[in-house]
Amino acid sequence: MKREMISEALNELDARYITESAVFDPAAASPERNADMKPKRIITFLLAAALIMSLGLAAYAIGSVHVARQRTLREDFRVEQGNTESYVEYDVSDEQASGAVLLSAINDGEEQRLYVDLAPVTEAELVDFPGELSFGWTIEGSERWGMAFPQLHSDRSLSGYEALHAAVLEDAYDRESETLTLVCYLPNSALLELPGARDAGVRLSFSMKKGETELRRFGPVNFVPTAEETRVFDFSGVQWRDEETGKEATLLGLELTPVSAVWRITYPEAAALHTPASTLPPEEAAAWSLLEDKVTMDAQLIFSDGTVFSTGGALTCPYRNGAVELYCGWGPTVNIADVQRIVLGDQLLWEAP
Repeated sequence: MKREMISEALNELDARYITESAVFDPAAASPERNADMKPKRIITFLLAAALIMSLGLAAYAIGSVHVARQRTLREDFRVEQGNTESYVEYDVSDEQASGAVLLSAINDGEEQRLYVDLAPVTEAELVDFPGELSFGWTIEGSERWGMAFPQLHSDRSLSGYEALHAAVLEDAYDRESETLTLVCYLPNSALLELPGARDAGVRLSFSMKKGETELRRFGPVNFVPTAEETRVFDFSGVQWRDEETGKEATLLGLELTPVSAVWRITYPEAAALHTPASTLPPEEAAAWSLLEDKVTMDAQLIFSDGTVFSTGGALTCPYRNGAVELYCGWGPTVNIADVQRIVLGDQLLWEAP
């Protein structure tokens, strides 16, 4: 409950009742009332005050859910370790009548990862997730839309419906306030195509569907795209040979954000492999795909304290401007300013001057 609503509720009470209950003096009671009515007035006021307080506490409880979610996200992203300056948090101190509360966002170079709380979402409705129940986002006034997913802890490794459903209830759901935390992936290219989006933002609404039927809509809320934090490493065309397959590729460079990487590599069959109607023999395609996996998964980023990090397997691999762009993403942030060396096996790809 907002402070203004509490004030309005208090203003509806007769001032005489407040005086009587505060003073507890028979002389202060209004003379037109019988003495045996005074306790009733006091009780009525106390009940009203208790109701107002309970509503206020309920609103506070809901607000505290948002604060707790933000704290969990900060811990998951390791924000307080100083790994990133591009992670943005939003003010959640005020109750949101729209049912949608923006928590935080980070730009991974390809997409805006936007974290949002939606309420109410009942536990009975969540029985159908995963399954028929789905969530999505829409940019109002445009045809841009996408799926939204319950936000799980980054260290989760799940398999099967029951395990995923249990993780959603544990990580992303608050039963008392019926609040569900979601992550939305908004393509940067789509946002920047919209007039004024960079400065004024876009109006986002969120939906909950069962099959094709929309059960509930949340929002709209205003979202302004956040800035990208990037560091680019030039490999100057290093040649690398995969001893297992005998294939050789040219490693052009790496574009790194705290939560993503894009490796740029090329080889003779790159364009042929990454076209919708590839004519490469299956065994040839498999060998080149294996080489790509080894680049993204075996390469190591080495930091000043000696710790190492692998970007993991590529999530997408489009062919653009004469090279394959192997896009990788992860949860916890890494300090891209602290990368000292990049190696692939025994081969040095880059070293800080």
